[in-house]
Amino acid sequence: MSTSPAEPVPGGQASARFFVGDRVGITVAAVLLLLSAVSWALTYYSMPLMTMGNAGMGSMGAAAGAAALASSIEPGSVALFELVWVLGMVAMMFPAMIPIVMFYDRAVTKLEPNPARAKAAGTPLFLAGYIGMYAGLGLIIYSAAFLAYSFLLPPALASFAVFAPSLVLIAAGAYQVSPLKSRCLSQCVSPIGFFAAHSHRGLLGGFRMGASHGAYCVGCCWAYMVVMLVVAVMSLPFMAVLAGVIALEKVIARGAVWYTRAVGAALAALGVASLFAPQIVAFLSTGF
Repeated sequence: MSTSPAEPVPGGQASARFFVGDRVGITVAAVLLLLSAVSWALTYYSMPLMTMGNAGMGSMGAAAGAAALASSIEPGSVALFELVWVLGMVAMMFPAMIPIVMFYDRAVTKLEPNPARAKAAGTPLFLAGYIGMYAGLGLIIYSAAFLAYSFLLPPALASFAVFAPSLVLIAAGAYQVSPLKSRCLSQCVSPIGFFAAHSHRGLLGGFRMGASHGAYCVGCCWAYMVVMLVVAVMSLPFMAVLAGVIALEKVIARGAVWYTRAVGAALAALGVASLFAPQIVAFLSTGF
């Protein structure tokens, strides 16, 4: 059963005990942080491969540059985008995944006939199901960017580039206070609440639970990712800041209404300000 982020998260205190003095939990946290760090490095080195062919689009603005990243539907271009996108998602999201994966390893696997196998094989499958949802989001965003790049002539694309980042920021701010955001976020901040509603057995069950959690996470964070692509064109410093915002939202603030509203207000204010000061978008898209 889902809960409103405005209310105390059920089982929050109970689940917290799994995170203290637990060597398994510490190991899981260390592995996820290591995977995140490696993904940050790989994203840094692979990003130029994706942008080098579209360097000239920078003069048309961040949104046009983002659309140009998806200028082809050739398998190689799509695969390269997906590779960089998935690396970016691992880098940004795995730190915020620590509580849910720790709880899965510490509690959920104990219900399996072979807990050791569930930990060894089920945990990677859980993460695979989770990141698969973000890979799907990447394909949707790539398709939308490809359509924009293909059907808008250069003058229209330039006009689109002027207003799109501001509109995306304002829309992302509005989404922060939407019921769908609240519903999805409530499933992301309570391990006990999530697994009580979405428990499945077996290794396939681990993948299904990961995919379910990934779907809620995408529902919670898709607007952030559109901002990251359209406004900042996957600028690494912006991605790092956004990763911090997401981690605070899920792990520290734990879905508190004041936090989601504050982030929403900040995004909307940034969008309105950028309508009058387009250099704000240039600042975000050039790595601060």
